[in-house]
Amino acid sequence: MKNSLIIAVLVAGACASSASAVPTVWYNPANGSIHFNNDHAGPLAHISFISESGSLRDASWLLSIPGAVKDNSELPFAFTYLGLPVGVTYAGNIVQPGTPISDLHYQYRLDSFLEPISQGVWFLIPEPTSCTLGVMSALALVGTARCVRRGVV
Repeated sequence: MKNSLIIAVLVAGACASSASAVPTVWYNPANGSIHFNNDHAGPLAHISFISESGSLRDASWLLSIPGAVKDNSELPFAFTYLGLPVGVTYAGNIVQPGTPISDLHYQYRLDSFLEPISQGVWFLIPEPTSCTLGVMSALALVGTARCVRRGVV
């Protein structure tokens, strides 16, 4: 049972976000959606998303986020949110679908505009089938382990 619990935690961790003290961003290249998680103690001073080749869509694709001020004046190369609230937020399908993750990056400041800018790391959203395959593999492994313990196999 202990091994089953460990496997379940590992699979859930692969399909869910991991906790960290800095904002994390997920990008789905299939539809260009951006999701991010601010698990800092309070709102971020700012977070800017940048496309080196100008692969961001126009301002109509960038969603307003309650409690944050958006600046889309630099589209299609960059957009910024000031005062990004704590929690998971959806910015919209703002990236042109199919844009490689190597073209995108983001930077942020946690508490003040006076602190140095930090660079963030993007995460690709796995296809739903990847998570399904991971869960099915874990269930098969758990089932096999139970059969071995009972002497069925």
